[in-house]
Amino acid sequence: MELKEVQYILAIAECGSLSKAAQHLYVAQSSLSQFLKNYEAQSGYTLFIRTPQGLKPTCEGALYIHTARQIMRMQNNLNNQLMELSGLQRGKVCFSLSSFRSPYLLPLVLPAFRRKYPNVEVAITEAHMARQERLLAEGRADVAFLSLPLENQEIPYLKVIEEEIFLAAPDGHPITAQARRNPATGRMWIDYPTMNGQDFLLYSINHRLSTFSDRIFTEYHIAPKIIQTHDSFETLIRLTEVGMGLTFIPETYIDNRHSLSYFSIGETGQFRTLVLGYPPVGYLSKATRAFSNMVIDMLQEQHRALDAKLKEGSHIGH
Repeated sequence: MELKEVQYILAIAECGSLSKAAQHLYVAQSSLSQFLKNYEAQSGYTLFIRTPQGLKPTCEGALYIHTARQIMRMQNNLNNQLMELSGLQRGKVCFSLSSFRSPYLLPLVLPAFRRKYPNVEVAITEAHMARQERLLAEGRADVAFLSLPLENQEIPYLKVIEEEIFLAAPDGHPITAQARRNPATGRMWIDYPTMNGQDFLLYSINHRLSTFSDRIFTEYHIAPKIIQTHDSFETLIRLTEVGMGLTFIPETYIDNRHSLSYFSIGETGQFRTLVLGYPPVGYLSKATRAFSNMVIDMLQEQHRALDAKLKEGSHIGH
């Protein structure tokens, strides 16, 4: 079992189709198809079967995939320990985060990390939270950016910040006149009944913020007028800017480019815990620890800066 063969089989298992796996591996689909055909013939076992939902592993394939993941985990641990010998002159960090968060976090962290550790590679995998947890459990990610609660209770994590989720309103929206200031935090806030009957732009189902909005509306008996749901966070923000309605936005997604006002939801606000998750077993390299420390430090600094701005007023942006 060669390492290249292991990588090919794992890519097919992860992608569920030869075409997607070929794109992931940067090889021709015909070459990958021929590889799988030859490999199954040589081993004497069928590893995958075709179903309407894509390629699924057979019993033999599932055993192969389990063993292959153990091999890759051992290979990654070995590479990390070898690179430790050179300190942080060399190294690699496999970092996973959601595609929603990627445009906001990566430009903040990657340039600073590269300046400080120019020879440490950061490999990025964008994935939804369930897949991120699988990547950690299988040792295919060194660190992942997650929010509590985690489905896999065996994943260790470090707390980053308590992130507030705000109500975002366009300039001149009538709801802004009903905001009040919390003397303890200095932030402007909107009472729950005030949101009743308002036009809302929301996230599509299967997103954590969709679950959040459903909980808020149910718990506080709010009946919104849902104007639009969308998978694209940037689209929702743009539609909010032009006056289509209100939306919810986590504080780490707030950008000075967007001309919006932000309000705490209720007098004490609504929060979620952001964490960095790690593999349940395996070697945590110096590079991973250094990258984690930079993510935590920079987001905590951003958190303090935003807090200071919001004490001056609810409007942020041009």
